[in-house]
Amino acid sequence: MFVEEVETAGSQPTPRVGPFMISSSHEVARMMNSNVMTVVIDVQKGVDVGQVQSPRPFNRREFDAHLLEKATARDIERAKRCIADTKPHIREILLEARIKGAFAARAATTAVEKIMVSAMDNAGALIAVAKLKERDETTFLHSLAVSALMIAFGRSLGHAEDDVHLLGIGGLVHDLGKMVLPTAILTKSGKLTADEMNVVRHHPQRGFELVSRLNNPPQQVLDICLYHHEKFDGSGYPRGIQGTEIPYVARLAAICDVYEALTTVRPYKRAWSQAEAINMMMNSPGHFDTNLLSAFVSKMVINGTLH
Repeated sequence: MFVEEVETAGSQPTPRVGPFMISSSHEVARMMNSNVMTVVIDVQKGVDVGQVQSPRPFNRREFDAHLLEKATARDIERAKRCIADTKPHIREILLEARIKGAFAARAATTAVEKIMVSAMDNAGALIAVAKLKERDETTFLHSLAVSALMIAFGRSLGHAEDDVHLLGIGGLVHDLGKMVLPTAILTKSGKLTADEMNVVRHHPQRGFELVSRLNNPPQQVLDICLYHHEKFDGSGYPRGIQGTEIPYVARLAAICDVYEALTTVRPYKRAWSQAEAINMMMNSPGHFDTNLLSAFVSKMVINGTLH
């Protein structure tokens, strides 16, 4: 197999850097025993090309049927209505950031209030419906779903509603800094260069700066924007801080952000199942706060909040 790129967790060095061919079982073992989380394989360059099966095309009917197995038709309809009601407000947030370099705080508050109401007894259906993302809805629905996850997780941990509201705001705008990055980078279909990746890694700082322009911006929201890509072992970005140096709310956001991204359904690819996503996250040493991740699994997954 020809490996185009690898994604690692923790600070342990990877077996190799850059594109390379795996040509022996020994090399496979080295990869499996390292801290590599995922690999991207180019099946056109490997010797296994003739054995590759094309992925099964996305089937919307099957997706809808699966939703009905996990939630009632009424809950699904309520979730769709919440998404429709919040869409113009989230669009306003994203456009204000991209066009004016500003943070539409009122729109964010309105959107989160609607999500909080829907997530009170319908969080699982809302997050499940938001899993399916068309190309032009990826950013909008990811923001909404992370917000809903943060709200549900915060409530499950027993936080007061005022604090849950701030978690929802932070989840909604955690990637706001991406809106001021060059469009060519955000929409690039191929692999990003090292320089382009460095630009992307500045989005937490850019989001922090946008929210900072408010009068008395909530510290929790600032922390989520700036630190949601930090890792517990210090190998994250932008500051490379570790452990409890990372603000508590950002450690929550890191879990919700990664879980949502892994379980996203796109019309051209299969999403990871809940079990696959949790297995990967639990086996990514150094990435997450293990106590909070265990709480996420017990309070959000095992108890059935998430489908």
